[in-house]
Amino acid sequence: MAKITIDIPEPNEKQKLFLADEHRHVAYGGARGGGKSWAVRVKAVLLCVKWAGIKVLIVRKTYKELTNNHIVPLQQMLPQEVARYNKTEKVFTFCNGSTIWFGYCNNDSDLDQYQGAEYDVIFFDEATQLQEMWLKKINLAVRQPNGLPKRTYYTCNPGGVSHNYIKRLFIERKYEQDEIPDNYSFTQALVTDNKVLMEMSPEYKAELESLPPKLREAWLHGSWDIFEGQFFEDFVDRPEQYAERTWTHVIEPFEIPDSWKIYRSFDWGYNKPFSCCWFAVDHDGVVY
Repeated sequence: MAKITIDIPEPNEKQKLFLADEHRHVAYGGARGGGKSWAVRVKAVLLCVKWAGIKVLIVRKTYKELTNNHIVPLQQMLPQEVARYNKTEKVFTFCNGSTIWFGYCNNDSDLDQYQGAEYDVIFFDEATQLQEMWLKKINLAVRQPNGLPKRTYYTCNPGGVSHNYIKRLFIERKYEQDEIPDNYSFTQALVTDNKVLMEMSPEYKAELESLPPKLREAWLHGSWDIFEGQFFEDFVDRPEQYAERTWTHVIEPFEIPDSWKIYRSFDWGYNKPFSCCWFAVDHDGVVY
């Protein structure tokens, strides 16, 4: 049988780290133009070629995004002797029995398609666009007891509905009781790491630099403390400054002196849940 070659361009250094990462939960990105979708496609293919019979799922918010960012490029990348695409089932089937499936989630009812499903590996492409509970529920499908790798990959940019969840896991690394820190890994990728994009579209970096300050910090520099929609320009959480209470917006809890003034604000809300905030003001006018 003639040898079949899959043409995969050389990955950049950050993409190499992502492709080689074997943690249970692997995140990649943090800025625009870092080559995230390419890394997802290549990693999915490499897994399918190496592990016969492995079942992979790629998830995005809509099926149109899946078609444009993954299905069409994979059809161009994979010779039919290696893998064939079934449009009805939305699956690539490889000659060794491995499969790449595609799923979307744009509302709670879309979760029904994952009820009872089992996969070895799941990719959440643009994970911050998916709600935290959606990510958690779909991730429960990583459970086939067959000895094949069990992993979940996330590509992400600052902002989006699950910004705080992804930031907590991979940037702040603050874990809850049932989360194992050693299971989580993050590779930061910026547009300047994507040498192919810099060569093909050198103006893209200038376009990012021309964005308003908050978006520029998030999408160009990969800042998770600044994202569009915040009232304040930035938010800083530096544990090393907690004791001094300077250069950080978060500090350790403390007893409020009786002489300070206490204020409360309350809003019933309309489309969103109500909020109730308490404020303490010291003698220098600093608000806590």
